[in-house]
This record gives sequence, structure tokens and C-alpha cells, in this order.
Amino acid sequence: PIVLTTTTTILGLTPLMLEQSFQARFLVPMAISITWGLASATFLTLLLLPAILVIADDLVGLFHWLWFGTTREERSSRTPPPTS
Repeated sequence: PIVLTTTTTILGLTPLMLEQSFQARFLVPMAISITWGLASATFLTLLLLPAILVIADDLVGLFHWLWFGTTREERSSRTPPPTS
């Protein structure tokens, strides 16, 4: 849905960006800035943000391994000691 909405909005603004009439001259910069802002925000949200989250998770796992000497999976699979 995000890609579809972005695509339709960009395609809907394309005729305004390509308009050459005198009346539309002041709207062209607005259409260009909305189009590029929407395209860049979509790229950041759908591609860059998940990649950054995966990298951050890997770094947390690395620091966990450096601090405890085991991976998070090994540590969580151990049975906790019984409490009395």
C-alpha cells in the first residue's frame, strides 16, 4: 500500500511538474518538492530503516557476546536456576 500510494501520488503530480503555462509556474516548485520528498521518505522508510534496525540488532548481539561470552540465543536457552 505504501508503494502504491507513493506511485500514484508521484504520477498524479507529474503533469503539474511538466506544465509550461504561465498560471502553473508558481506551482511547479511545490510539486517537485512534494514529489522528491515523498520519494525520499518512502525510500528511507521501506529500505534504509529496516537495514539500520538489522545492523543495530547485530551490534547488540556483538556487545552481548563480548560482555557475557555467549550469544543471546545460548543464554536464553539455558534453564534458569530453581528459586526457593
